[in-house]
Amino acid sequence: MTNHALLTLCEHIAADRFISAEEAFQLRQAIFPDGVVSREEAEVLISLEGRVANSDEAWSQAFVEAVVDYVLQAGEYPGHVDENTASWLMARFGDDGARDTEIEVLLKTLERAESAPASLAAFARKRVASWLAGRPICAQETEFIRRALYVAAGAGAVSVTEDEARWLFAIDAESDGRANDSAWTDLFVKGVLNHLMGRRTPAALEQGDMLRREKWFAAQAEGPHGDSVLTMFEGGLKGFWSRVTTPDDVTRMEARYEAIVAEMREDERLTLAEIAWAVGMTREDGKRTANESALLAKLREIEAEATSA
Repeated sequence: MTNHALLTLCEHIAADRFISAEEAFQLRQAIFPDGVVSREEAEVLISLEGRVANSDEAWSQAFVEAVVDYVLQAGEYPGHVDENTASWLMARFGDDGARDTEIEVLLKTLERAESAPASLAAFARKRVASWLAGRPICAQETEFIRRALYVAAGAGAVSVTEDEARWLFAIDAESDGRANDSAWTDLFVKGVLNHLMGRRTPAALEQGDMLRREKWFAAQAEGPHGDSVLTMFEGGLKGFWSRVTTPDDVTRMEARYEAIVAEMREDERLTLAEIAWAVGMTREDGKRTANESALLAKLREIEAEATSA
């Protein structure tokens, strides 16, 4: 479908500010026949989503699927969200109040991406906080927070950063006193403890390193077919095995393993400085929330266990 035809269809559908399941099916047929979503089509859909309200779930699903599909395929390496595409998405979503469909696009993009700029994850957290403002933190809200907090897990993140922990404290301060779900308290406490005691993200799994590996693989694919693999096996399987099991290689692997284990143990130790940081955060806004009290109780419990061990 041409852009003009798509715009005409969207104008007709948006007239009553509601998209039915049948209209969502029409839009899906218009967007996906060639299996590729263009930037122009994604922009039309984002504009349409901003004009309708309380639409059928079929539209929400089609909208999220289409925009995520475009974002993940737009860069030089499919699956890796580049800076240009991330900037485009943030500009398209950054003006008005956050909507749940917008949040779903951001979170699904980050969950499915091989890598993405850190700025996109930070933007997703900002939009989740905007969407949460004034609401009690119930089941859906808690799930959005959980996904935004651990959204980079697919890219290798295994711990909560200081910025993410501060984000949790900010949401807690804004939502304190409402009829919040107990799951929110549990997530808050575990998220902050994850920051204090969690394993840091390996540098090899950060976006820059991942993209450099993609470029290397692409360069290998352009060279003589199979040269790199054949080189590995020169002299047959016996020759390959002798190379990867040389004393130098074994020693390096063992040393690397021991260093990783030592680093993990150091990360897991709850230090006085970390406890002081957490206590300082609970005092930063001059009031003690219910979640902060639960966090401090857990810290005292952990400290008591460490002292008696």
